Amino acid sequence: MVVKSFHTDSVKGFRQAWADQTAGGFNPNAVVVFSSVELDLQEIVSFLQPRNVSVFGCSSCGEFLYDEHNQVITEGGLVCLMMALIPGTFEIRLFSGKDQSSFDLGNKVGKWAGDVFEKPAILILGSGLDTDGEQLVRGIQHVAGNDITMFGGLAGDDARFKETFVFSGDKLENNGAIAMAFDTKNYEIHGIATSGWVSIGADKIITHSEGNVVYTIDGQPALDVYKSYLNVRDTDLPEIGVEYPLLIKKAGAPDVLRAVINVDIEKKLLIFAGTVPNGAVVTFSSSPGFEIIEYTRNKVNEFYEMNRETDVLILFSCMARHNALGPTISEEIDEAWKNWGKPLAGFFTYGEIGNNYNASCDFYNETFTMVSLKQKPDVT
Repeated sequence: MVVKSFHTDSVKGFRQAWADQTAGGFNPNAVVVFSSVELDLQEIVSFLQPRNVSVFGCSSCGEFLYDEHNQVITEGGLVCLMMALIPGTFEIRLFSGKDQSSFDLGNKVGKWAGDVFEKPAILILGSGLDTDGEQLVRGIQHVAGNDITMFGGLAGDDARFKETFVFSGDKLENNGAIAMAFDTKNYEIHGIATSGWVSIGADKIITHSEGNVVYTIDGQPALDVYKSYLNVRDTDLPEIGVEYPLLIKKAGAPDVLRAVINVDIEKKLLIFAGTVPNGAVVTFSSSPGFEIIEYTRNKVNEFYEMNRETDVLILFSCMARHNALGPTISEEIDEAWKNWGKPLAGFFTYGEIGNNYNASCDFYNETFTMVSLKQKPDVT
């Protein structure tokens, strides 16, 4: 696998970087793009359309690239991975999410992947601030099986919480998903999902919810509970709620975090990035500070010892990690890049999807979720 990467802060820079990377005869057939909504996404799609490449892209809430030429974390820019993959070993498809549930959207993705390859692995990006990330995952698993390898995230929009996008080489979609399926006969795909957020405060009960919409907590309007607990105003949400997600306690299963991604001030309800079950026992949670960095480093190093070889790394990191850690978030990204020394690109998300090396796939918030992609040595 041949991989080239670049970062830019403008559409003009994107065009120039593309020309520079392909000047020596390099012809990528797969491109990964994570871009700020500050850039004209439709113009990027229009540039890529005639170039005969499969595109896997979304809008971001900050983007980063670590390679031999760049170690950058930006807001308002774009990162790109250009890959020459073996034809027939991967496919990319954009799916509209309009007029259907997140679960049904996942069903379509899972069926497509299973039709394309006997045993696929999936990279998945979801758009739309009403997307239920957990139901998207469950829909895929319902068709493709709970053991499917899957990584990805929910698109961002620079913390505006207004409109997010996924895009292919010919279309931009503000409500849907884009999937990249790999034939696992040809690729080794492994990853890690780790958080470090800790529970704070007393247990609470979700007394009225429907999917990812929470109406009441302990019998009180959900928005009022959040405002009272965090001592914030309506205008501080949803952004401040991302940093203080609900931790859902699951009997016999790992706890999961759910971050607020939208609010309805009139109805006093909260919309979360993933399902918050009716009757669930929850607590608020918070970052313990710089301890997270050391925690993540340890997990990354454990993962490296188990998977020392890679061609490229893609990281889906929650925007809350960036908010909580500020510039020091570079330390946990730098740790991963230095271990492997291969291109690492990613973006800050509104939710993460991934398999841990000792667990099945789930939907998360507040996590550092990284996938390693390597072409098998006997494939030509």
